[in-house]
Amino acid sequence: MKNALISAIKLDSLLNFVISIALCVLAFIIGTLLIKVIQVCITKSVDAHKSFVPRKAATIKGIGKSVTKYVVYFFVFCIVLSIFGIDPSSIIAVAGVGSVALAFGAQSLVQDILAGFFILFEDQFGVGDIISVEGCTGTVEVIGLKTTRIRSADGNVYIIPNGQVKIITNMSKGFNRAVVDIGISYESDVDYAISVMSDELKKAYDNSKIKALLAPPSVLGVVDLSESAVVIRISADCNVGENWAIEREIRRIIKKRLDKENINIPYPQMVVHFESDKEDKA
Repeated sequence: MKNALISAIKLDSLLNFVISIALCVLAFIIGTLLIKVIQVCITKSVDAHKSFVPRKAATIKGIGKSVTKYVVYFFVFCIVLSIFGIDPSSIIAVAGVGSVALAFGAQSLVQDILAGFFILFEDQFGVGDIISVEGCTGTVEVIGLKTTRIRSADGNVYIIPNGQVKIITNMSKGFNRAVVDIGISYESDVDYAISVMSDELKKAYDNSKIKALLAPPSVLGVVDLSESAVVIRISADCNVGENWAIEREIRRIIKKRLDKENINIPYPQMVVHFESDKEDKA
């Protein structure tokens, strides 16, 4: 009789444990579905406001989705504690006792979250902007509550904690500037080379050979006297994100025109002198 009672108690405990696990799984499933529903509502609400520019709308949606995920999962965690008979308020009380240690441990997390809010409200950058931060350059894909994700031109993805974003170079504010340095040989006529470049770039702009230019390219003049070349700089204001393509096109156009005008673009050369042995001379 005693063994049967013990077995019944164990079976009842096991059944309660299984039910608790099932409820926890159900809570996480409901939480996940709730997150998706709220995120869809956020997306539709932001899209309904036509006053938002695309980059601003994408940024708000990213932050909203991130906040939703953290808040819902926090409540799910509290529900899981309650299922196992743990009062969430007691956890908070324990956290209050160890608040100093918790503050040190969560310092970076709080810093990342606060930095994320400042990035959003100060409009430092948005989704779709091309930025350079912490030595990483690329297009902003996601701005989360804790991290920012950017993708470089070669496809690499960088995930940067918002708290580490100190100095930002935003290349998507208004316009970009394509800058190209062209070297010509010291034997070439510098003034003639500058006039040839100016003429070719004016033709390219007038004939719309180079797309996305905001104004005719300018030949600024000589910027360096290097070991083997006289370096002439070209500058051109263009649409955001088009500067690299325009730089490549300017190099192609100028190279073809310089070849036509017989203006040499030098390349590094090395002169080697051989000294014969005295015995060979003898």
